[in-house]
Amino acid sequence: MAIYFLSGVLITLVLCGGIRWWIQTLLTQEKLMLDDAKGYFLITCIVVGFLVSAGFFWAGQVMGYDQAEETSQAMGLAILLDVMVALLSLIWGLVSLKEPEQY
Repeated sequence: MAIYFLSGVLITLVLCGGIRWWIQTLLTQEKLMLDDAKGYFLITCIVVGFLVSAGFFWAGQVMGYDQAEETSQAMGLAILLDVMVALLSLIWGLVSLKEPEQY
């Protein structure tokens, strides 16, 4: 069950971090404006959080975690934790995205 918790969090962090790095690269190359980049990052973090949570809900059902009361509650907690990590990644990304200086 601990692997179930940590794998969902890790997948969400890696995906959101990778998307943030890619968007920052586009900003540095001046292919995106900051406002557009923040909007794209917002949408992708929400989608990543939803898709990973839905995937882990499905995986939890396949593994039988929904059969027992204790594991069913833990599965719900893991999904909520995954959504929270996606939102925290969103906050971190929106604050850390920067445009290059214009001379």
